[in-house]
Amino acid sequence: MKKDAKKFAFVGTSCVYKTTIVEHYRQKFIGNTNFVIVEEAARVFFSTHNIANEKRFLFPAQSRIQRFALKSEKKAHASGAEVILCDRSVIDAVAYVLAQGDIKGAQKLLKKVKDWLSTYTMFFLLGPQGVPFDRDSVRQENENERMILHEGFINFFTSQRLPYILLDGSLKKRIKNIDKILTQHI
Repeated sequence: MKKDAKKFAFVGTSCVYKTTIVEHYRQKFIGNTNFVIVEEAARVFFSTHNIANEKRFLFPAQSRIQRFALKSEKKAHASGAEVILCDRSVIDAVAYVLAQGDIKGAQKLLKKVKDWLSTYTMFFLLGPQGVPFDRDSVRQENENERMILHEGFINFFTSQRLPYILLDGSLKKRIKNIDKILTQHI
């Protein structure tokens, strides 16, 4: 990992523009070898593993997703890129399990990545307010579950004192705010 690598993770519950924003920056930085994107581990995992909807946010599935996310992030760091953007992060699994009320499971997941948390420059927590929810083969939770998961992220970031910014509003507004923050760090 380059000493001065800056890593930003877009996190939050389903359907809050995370991947759309990552795609925006993929296009903006196309051809820039100092810029790397870490793809969303959960979507890749669920597209290749048949897990019952009610078990997707529980410890066993989230532990496997976290391992995959960590491996992907380590590969991005090894690339020597100066800027790393993550569509989700290794802490998503912790927040999801915590939101399910599994405190011991969340603590186990956190312990696995505790030392890795310092590699993040900033987390962008994207809020669900005002964003239409579209179900698909991966997004299966209902609106109530979506809000519980969002609160799980807020509780996790607050309890761990991690650097995060909550972003709400339109896609255009979110990107404008992210641009300001990236400009300060890059």
